[in-house]
Amino acid sequence: MADLTAYLAAGVFLAYAAHRLAVIRRKGIDPAQRHVVGFALCMGMAMLFNAPATLGALVRLLPASEAAMVLTHQLKTAAFSFLVFVALALRTPASTRPAVRGQVFLALAVQSVSVTLFVAAGPVVVGDFFVVPAGRGPLLAAYNALFAVYGSWCLYALGRELARHARGTGPGLLRTGLRLMTLASVSGVVWTSWALHDIAVNLTDGRQGLGEDLVSSVLGAITAVLATGGASATLWGDRLAAPGRWLRAYRTYRSLEPLWAALYAELPEIALPASAADRRSGPRRAEFALYRRVIEIRDGHLALRPYVHPGVAGWVAEELGRRTYERDHDAILEAAVIAAALENKRAGRRQDGAPRGHAAHTPPPMPGTVEAEAAWLLRVTAAFRRSAAVRAVRSRVRAEVPEAR
Repeated sequence: MADLTAYLAAGVFLAYAAHRLAVIRRKGIDPAQRHVVGFALCMGMAMLFNAPATLGALVRLLPASEAAMVLTHQLKTAAFSFLVFVALALRTPASTRPAVRGQVFLALAVQSVSVTLFVAAGPVVVGDFFVVPAGRGPLLAAYNALFAVYGSWCLYALGRELARHARGTGPGLLRTGLRLMTLASVSGVVWTSWALHDIAVNLTDGRQGLGEDLVSSVLGAITAVLATGGASATLWGDRLAAPGRWLRAYRTYRSLEPLWAALYAELPEIALPASAADRRSGPRRAEFALYRRVIEIRDGHLALRPYVHPGVAGWVAEELGRRTYERDHDAILEAAVIAAALENKRAGRRQDGAPRGHAAHTPPPMPGTVEAEAAWLLRVTAAFRRSAAVRAVRSRVRAEVPEAR
């Protein structure tokens, strides 16, 4: 299982690096993208070499098998350094030049100290473990502590910069990608800090297991998926969001059925020609079907204008005064106007020539998009079905209709 998750993480990192390299070659070099590719390449190679099966093969094949362990750690350390360069590339250019030079020196120093500590510890391979001579356990512990602390600091620096950019970015795929990468930074800190659990064994027994254990491999795979997913959100976001949009459109389409059916029963002419779209629309046609339904409901509402009762606004105000738990006043009023007009239409009582003893109802302005219009009609439909105030208005209109209709 540890091999599978390690290879999965390595494959995700390397596949993303190959993809971004192809994009950079076509569109030119972007500093942040170049550093992201460097991170993905180094981390992917490190995960590949540090999988238990790969590391076991390297230990058997290489004359200096201890070099396999230090190679994977150095690759990971280099990957963390690239993350700081990504964070610096996200800042304004004028403020990054001294910071970049400082980060280069820091990265080289960490790499040098790390190799020095490893060589000084003098580990040798014994079975499935690296074992250091007696008294050198603290050197191996310092080697692991340096890796965990430096990696966590690099991930924190990137996560802080990504979070700042996410706060200043409007809703959309870019902000989603920034948030996923911020989560990847948090996951990466947990993954890197997992190396600290080796320190107790380093100090007491002077040994350390070969390769990634299962927990480390799983954390690495999670970090890889979050990081590459966030970095490529603008590419795959539209494709993955489409099923969600279709599902939401279909659910909205079905939820508007009661209001549409009531209008269609009295005004069948509002239905658009069947050739325009199949009413039994599948998920891929749901958005167009919703668009049709919104138009048909609005057409029905317009056709009912001669039947709008002039007293509805006052009646709704009275009913809501008694029913303070009903709070969506605008939607309830709109639903009551439609319900009263339908009763008048059913009885053949036009109101356009009736005396106006009440304030006339002014329909709210139509929202600017289909989504906003559908959201408004959902509120009206809910009131049309469930509001006690709407039922009371409907009853008052019926009471005005002569018994012999």
